[in-house]
Amino acid sequence: MTVKKQADGRFKLDIRPDGSTGRRIIKLFKTKSAAIAFERQLFQDKAENQQTKQDDRKLNELIELWYELHGRSLKSAADTKNRLLRLSQVLDNPAARLLDSSAIAHYRKERLGQGISEATMNRELITLKALFRELKRMSVIDYDSDVLNIRKLREKKTELTYLTHEQISTLLLQVRQSNNVSLLYVVLICLATGSRWSEAETLKPMHCLNGGFQFADTKNGSSRFVPVDDGLLQLVRQNLPFESCYSAFRSAFERCKFTVPKGQLAHILRHSFASHFIMNGGNIRTLQNILGHSSLQMTMRYTHLAPDYMNQAKILNPLQTGKMLESLLRDIKKPLGKNT
Repeated sequence: MTVKKQADGRFKLDIRPDGSTGRRIIKLFKTKSAAIAFERQLFQDKAENQQTKQDDRKLNELIELWYELHGRSLKSAADTKNRLLRLSQVLDNPAARLLDSSAIAHYRKERLGQGISEATMNRELITLKALFRELKRMSVIDYDSDVLNIRKLREKKTELTYLTHEQISTLLLQVRQSNNVSLLYVVLICLATGSRWSEAETLKPMHCLNGGFQFADTKNGSSRFVPVDDGLLQLVRQNLPFESCYSAFRSAFERCKFTVPKGQLAHILRHSFASHFIMNGGNIRTLQNILGHSSLQMTMRYTHLAPDYMNQAKILNPLQTGKMLESLLRDIKKPLGKNT
């Protein structure tokens, strides 16, 4: 027994926490419970220190574990894993436990200087945080990474652009001149449904039913249905499956001499559908369902295009509701007498 009562009534703790060849600790306590509590705390601290020292796994190793145990089931799993591995490589593959906010801050500063957008940096951070949270949830690690304390960067809002009717006609002319046999049909699907390029390009015959297209391979994993014109439905069905045609679309778009904000080429057709939908009086909630947005906030980016957007400000202000504006404007045109 490591705790023994002494002749003077005190209790002596005599212990070698690191084994028979390790350091020896001798300490006196007024009570036996205090001695036992000290001994327990000593071993608890030792266990925690050993656990911390043993968990020197590199970030790459944890990324591989995350992928095998959880990540492979996610949408775009392989791409997500590769992005994380590239991030780890740039950071010199540190011990994951030692990765801190300072290292990420310097990494982001360097990347921003290279022209990488705030939005891209934020997506990287969100993915990295999710990795550490999931590893902790699965008890692969027992610590909360300092990465979780890092805030997202403030993103610069870029105005969404869309193609006018004239521009769409010009684009379709260039598309029809392409040697790619699938390009025209993918472009028509995007313009008629607001689908993402990948959703339209991977459409299968089984997804053409009930008067529309069922998009199954979506960004958020939820399928959605969009009705289309019967003639377009038949035309698409007759030409499925499609071959890869995004490069052909880029070439056709460049021949049109159009300019779009950086990063919007893949979405210009989707933005055009949404913009014309709202400008023609479409309902914002309906648009949310068509586009497959998980939150209405993302769809609200198009509301300023509605023909009656904010018009209620003209009729619901107190000057109008109080029926005083008309008479006030009439009176203002008349000169007022001087105060006496």
